Order: sequence, then structure tokens, then C-alpha cells
Amino acid sequence: MRAVVIERLGGAEVLQMMEVERPRPGPGEVLVRVVCAGVNPADWKCREGYLGGFLDYRFPFILGFDLAGTVAELGEGVGDLTPGSRVFAQSDVGAGKWGSYAEYACVSRASLVPMPDNLGFAAAAAVPTPALAAWTGLLEEGALRPGQTVLIHGGGSAVGGFAIQFARCAGARIATTCSAANASQACALGAEVAIDYRAEDIHKALGRWAPEGVDLVLDCIGGGSLTGALDLLRPGGALVAILTLAPGDAGPDHTEAARRGLRTAVAYSRMPSGELLGRIASLLAAGRVRPPALDLLPLAEVANAHERLKQGRVRRKQVLQVAE
Repeated sequence: MRAVVIERLGGAEVLQMMEVERPRPGPGEVLVRVVCAGVNPADWKCREGYLGGFLDYRFPFILGFDLAGTVAELGEGVGDLTPGSRVFAQSDVGAGKWGSYAEYACVSRASLVPMPDNLGFAAAAAVPTPALAAWTGLLEEGALRPGQTVLIHGGGSAVGGFAIQFARCAGARIATTCSAANASQACALGAEVAIDYRAEDIHKALGRWAPEGVDLVLDCIGGGSLTGALDLLRPGGALVAILTLAPGDAGPDHTEAARRGLRTAVAYSRMPSGELLGRIASLLAAGRVRPPALDLLPLAEVANAHERLKQGRVRRKQVLQVAE
């Protein structure tokens, strides 16, 4: 099968288009014919080795966390899917297995979900990793409840866009930080207030909206980009950061938060992810949540997609067309 393979860790130059043997599904696995593969910041970080503490790289290695395609073959013990049916998933890359930058990928049945009928393959491939991160940060680690207030830092990102929509579905009131170019979209998704982090003082702008502070801050950017984040919380509030894996990103100051009587947490996707993705699929099918705007690129342009993501030069979700 055709796949984008790395044989060592490094920059975008290590990505190679190669012919490799098609995998066979083991017990509890499903072989998926990949139509589209989502590209995430975690992909280039995985390529450069930042996930070394989470998985065991075995070369040659195929990257790619997100996929949408059709069922090609069922492994032993899997009898509830039909070959040819449309599915999407977060791949098993997090377990050190081959990912989605290939014509076929083996995925744990427990991570695989039928695609909503109202989504195409490209839109479905844009969902799993950012949506799961947003859901975990807001509703699991953040324990967001109806009527609470939340600041979503980075509402213009794919993660931030899903977070705004999930918070709206949860009955919360939402403020977000984003660029001026993304403000109208953030408000259309459900934010009451969009703060231009480039031109406004975030603390003053948020203080006008929530004078006593917010119940929850979800940091979708990290890297210390939201200074004084704990000062934005009301007594008993929580700061949750999406795990970025970036060098030098130490995350929230847990000790200082505890001293103030505040709660902190770091959010990351857990495997298998099918149960949570199934809940998200239901919201997508009902039209209560929509996937991000995307750019659909040929698989051969994967290196360009990685570099643009790394440099922060994209406003739309990057998705690779693997097959027709």
C-alpha cells in the first residue's frame, strides 16, 4: 500500500512516500481503507520525537492520528461492522502502531465509530483529535456545568471551535480569545464575547464580562501565552490546559493554584476513544455541532501541511486526501 513513512525522527524532510505491506487486523481490530486523514499539531511533534514519553517508536513508522474511511476487513472477535461501512476514528498511533497517513490502517474496534450520515470523509477526518481534546478539557477535567462561565483561550483553533460548541451545548456562558479575523465565527459558534488577544488587555476585557472571574479557563494554546491565567478565575474555579507536548511548556502552576484554593488539570485524549467520539458523533449527526472549515490537500503535500501548522500559518483545518 502507499503510505507516508518516517524511518527516523526529524524535520519535515524525513517524511517519505513509500510502498509498504498492507497491515492485517489482529483480534479486536478493524482494517480501514483510509479516504481522508486529519493533520494535527501532534503529528509534527510526533515526527520530531516529542511523544517519546508516550509511545515506543518502531521504524518504519506511519504518522497520523485521525482518519475517515470504509471498513475493509474485520479482525477476530469483531462482528458488529459491515465491510464497506463508513467509519472514523482516532488511530492507534498513541499506542505506537501505524497511523492514518496510508491507504489502510488497523484501528482498535473500541476507537472506531460509524460516521454521521451528514458528514463527508474530509469533514469527519477533521474531527477526532481536536474534538476529543476539547471534550476532555471542558467536560471531564473541567467538569463544566450549566450556567457556569468559561473562558476558552484560542477559540479560533480547531480545538477552540469545538470547545465553544460543547460549552454552548452544556448550557454555559462563553468568552473566548481569538484574532479579530476569527471573532465573528467564534460568536456564531456560541461565544458571547470574543477578545482580540492582539489588541485588547484580556484581563480588563474579561473583567467587564465577568467581574468576579470565570468558573473555568480552558487553555487551548499553552506555552505560557495566557499570562496570569489564575487571576481570571473566581474563587473555587479551575484552569485546564490542553497538553501541547511543546518543549518548555510546563503547564499550569499547580502549587500556586492550590495555595489560592483553585484547581488545575491537564487534558489529553485517552485510548480507546470510541465511547467519547460516539457522543460527539451524535451531536454532529443532530446538527448541534459542526466540524471546522478545512483545506483538503493531496497526501503528497503532507510535509507542507506539517510546516504550515508548526509555523502557525493556517486558519483552517488541514486534511489529507488519501484515496477517492
